[in-house]
Amino acid sequence: MHSMSKQKSATPLFLCPDAKFLSVEDEFHCIQFGELLSSSSDHIRPLHRKVNKTYAKFFNKCAVCGDQILHNLEPLMYICKEPSCHIPSLQHSFHRVCIEPISKHPYHPKHTLRLIFTDPSKICICCSNFSEWVYNCSRCEFSVCQDCSRKEALLQINHPKRHEHTLLYNYRPSSLNCDICGLSDHRSLMYSCGHCDFVVHKECLNIPCIIRISRHEHRISFNSSLTPEKLMCGVCHWKIDTNYGRYSCVKGCNYGVHSKCATREDVWDGEELEGKPEDPYEDISSFIEISEGIIQHLSHQDHHMRLDEKTDRAFDENNYCQACTLPICDDIIYSCMQCDFILHKECAQLPRKKHQVTHPHSLSLQVGHQGCALFECKACLRSSNGFAYLCDEEDCEYMLDVRCASIAEPLDHRCHQHPLFLTFEPRSKQICSVCHKSRGHRLNCGECGFVACFGCATLPNKLRYKHDEHVLLFSYEEEVNGQYFCEVCEKEANPKNGVYMCHDCNVTLHIKCLLGKDVNIMHGVVIEYPEVDVSILLNDRLSRNICKSCDKLCEHKIVYEVSGFEICSLKCMNFVVLYFTMFA
Repeated sequence: MHSMSKQKSATPLFLCPDAKFLSVEDEFHCIQFGELLSSSSDHIRPLHRKVNKTYAKFFNKCAVCGDQILHNLEPLMYICKEPSCHIPSLQHSFHRVCIEPISKHPYHPKHTLRLIFTDPSKICICCSNFSEWVYNCSRCEFSVCQDCSRKEALLQINHPKRHEHTLLYNYRPSSLNCDICGLSDHRSLMYSCGHCDFVVHKECLNIPCIIRISRHEHRISFNSSLTPEKLMCGVCHWKIDTNYGRYSCVKGCNYGVHSKCATREDVWDGEELEGKPEDPYEDISSFIEISEGIIQHLSHQDHHMRLDEKTDRAFDENNYCQACTLPICDDIIYSCMQCDFILHKECAQLPRKKHQVTHPHSLSLQVGHQGCALFECKACLRSSNGFAYLCDEEDCEYMLDVRCASIAEPLDHRCHQHPLFLTFEPRSKQICSVCHKSRGHRLNCGECGFVACFGCATLPNKLRYKHDEHVLLFSYEEEVNGQYFCEVCEKEANPKNGVYMCHDCNVTLHIKCLLGKDVNIMHGVVIEYPEVDVSILLNDRLSRNICKSCDKLCEHKIVYEVSGFEICSLKCMNFVVLYFTMFA
């Protein structure tokens, strides 16, 4: 039972939590005064009361709490017989206590609260978590989850670390800005000081003092003092109002972050660092220098590798960097002195550990799986068999390919005139301006509406094509004059979608036609699965075979060979491997 008092109407209305009203005023009038207006929806009918018989097992589970409705304790139960009810339950039966309205709740005594089932979920004003089942006041947009509705109300708070005076709960929704986060969010409990001009959300009182975030190399500390400097937030890149709390660099950098931005789950690892010594950061190299220009790399310990600074070498499409999986162009490389293992110089110099802007935990370089296994990069969502960076936390499987792991702010990309920043909110998506796909991980321009997903932002600026003596440059144009056609597939190639071009020879290629559909996967390796091996081959035959999975031509740059059958794509390959796993 709830500790707070219940609705005292002589004939209280027990409504289905899924019942929807035509207007806020209709719902408010019904809940407060127990009257149904004629304009209300058909679903707005009092629940049907039914005798709870012991043999009626099918009806004996409450749709709200999931517990059995015991006939000796609950002689009556309530049932919704409306066919349009969306509550996820076989039978829409309820305990009386679960659906009874609450009047005079300590946090909202003025109006009665009704239990509702809502999709999408509403945020609880007490715990700030989203819940499908909440007690709600439609007029005031007040919502409290079931668990918090049963807890004792906290009407005053003493928190000397954050404020020297006792703080009192604000009963009325306020448009005042919280002095810690700077926001006026009426969906959170608000407290104020009766002695001074201090207003704060309950959840903001426990904000950490010193933290480390993914967007800055030093620790940052909370600062509530009024200061004259003008700062832009290092996360969202909006202006910081120094009238309110924010975080600033402990080393004295001209760097600041909004309180809410700094404590986002994708930015902060959740650890309070006040009183904890700072761990020395070790930049551990991935190779041992044997002599000048000769190294032994972590990923290729059986042989030594020699530095090759020639940039005018003949192009060979079979030569790939084993780390980033890109073909070798006019790059400085390290090549094995005994086999064909190659690394770009910058890929060979990748650190063993690093902090990356997209993730709050440290990442470690992974080379052991290289070549013989596939992983999916969390940023660009592409599969790869190159090097990876994996989160150091035991229960976190966050993994990036080395190209996405190299992204830093600000990013200057040749396809856009302004610098790009990571300003996205967690779990939000936008359409990429280049590939026109909806993506979560992305970079935004602070001066215009340009958006680049990680897949497009990490495409190489220049590549070679076996039938062109010049370097092809990545090109993206918002306004296109004229018509272009791909040299490989002879279909239209629109620079609005990103293309590679040689301006000397007027050659244009689609990204997929030059790099292949599976951009980050190298050919010439075998992937070992428990029931079957998969060979990744260059699709360089004069004729194209038919894919044994989808019966379409294998027209992409690489093919997958499984038990002698050619498979056209990674999607088809995964289906075939699943078949072998189930029926081998």
